[in-house]
Amino acid sequence: MLMPPLFSLAPFLRFRRRFGLLLALLLAASAAAAAPYTLGNTEVQALPRSANGRDYTLYLGLPSSYTTSPARRYPVVYACDGYWDFHLLMAETGNLLADGAIPECIVVGFSYTGDHPDYGALRQWDYTPGYDPYAGANSGHAQEFLGVVANQFIPYVESHYRADPAFRVLAGSSYGGLFTLYAMFERPGLFQAYIAASPALWWRSYYVASREREYAGTHRSLPARVYLTFAGDETSAIRESTRSFAEQLRRSHYSDLALAVREIAGERHSGTKPDAYNRGLRFAFVPLAPRPPVVADPGFGSPSTLVNLSTRGRVGRGDDVMIAGLVIRGLQPKRLLIRAVGPMLAEAEVAGYLGDPAFRVVDASHRTVAENDNWNDADDASSLATISRQVGAVPFPQGSRDAATVVTLDPGLYTVVVEGVDGAEGVALVEAYEIAP
Repeated sequence: MLMPPLFSLAPFLRFRRRFGLLLALLLAASAAAAAPYTLGNTEVQALPRSANGRDYTLYLGLPSSYTTSPARRYPVVYACDGYWDFHLLMAETGNLLADGAIPECIVVGFSYTGDHPDYGALRQWDYTPGYDPYAGANSGHAQEFLGVVANQFIPYVESHYRADPAFRVLAGSSYGGLFTLYAMFERPGLFQAYIAASPALWWRSYYVASREREYAGTHRSLPARVYLTFAGDETSAIRESTRSFAEQLRRSHYSDLALAVREIAGERHSGTKPDAYNRGLRFAFVPLAPRPPVVADPGFGSPSTLVNLSTRGRVGRGDDVMIAGLVIRGLQPKRLLIRAVGPMLAEAEVAGYLGDPAFRVVDASHRTVAENDNWNDADDASSLATISRQVGAVPFPQGSRDAATVVTLDPGLYTVVVEGVDGAEGVALVEAYEIAP
């Protein structure tokens, strides 16, 4: 005969099911009650339809003293791609303010209105100056968008908030960096400082570079603070175009331009933004910083230690040669263009120029490591002309007896000795340019 069980599992199983249901309901209620994180002192303002037929939203970050200092006005950082970078800029400005590196400021991020906007397509349309076959029809409306920024965004901010119109910063990365530099030449004076991180300067066959040349043809002044960056591990198109554009700006010799360029080693295209905006904001706000940097340019510039050396003097006979000293610092070798200029000085109306200069580069052990007489006879004459243009040196005329060579020098001390061929005498110029890697 079967005996009935001493106990039954059924009540336990019913309890477990009820308890599990109760626990799930409690967890769901707890999750529903959890509040999302909110970034303090921020607002979102959807604007009326703009003149270009598009709908925009502004993200606004206000200083902590905004409500307690009702008479105070604040400089403004306007940022492209606010949907991606607004929170980053709020963090960067907070940290830099704590260090006294920048003043309190308002941060404004450009964004778009609507459900699930296609940011990539929208920004390509707005931030690019002119049509580029690479992007096709969805491009080329930077001029219209700049009109929206100048005629709607800025007036809205300055009429609804205590913004100081005397100091505006424009910042952007990639297409945003392209737009930032485009705005500098299209509406000079609209902003006082510009931060362009990995700008897409390759756009439309380097359009912004050609626009700068047009501007330089009619202007000697560019009153702006400009901070450029590129990543060490991004495309060569970005790296080389940013380096080249920085050198182009330097060669224009604008009277009121403050310029810095920085390679951010070990990063890729988007990973540069924290460093770029941190240092860019510091550079932009140097004139207004509560505690200015104790040195002139703390880490803002390129890692290069030599950009250009140029000295002119008379070359005589025998030991009466012209000598220039070079010091290569750091741990890595440097690639240099060395030139001895004689005949080309005639174009500068220098009397008594040396008709046929030659030079040699000597290291600290008195060993000749490079030399040249007549650049045009060198095996790499065509590349010498290209490199001269790249570094900003005036290319020699074909067939001239000026001297030049490219040499890679390890860290150390070097001497460039310039002599006249066959004992010739006259005035010469010795130059050394660092060639960017």
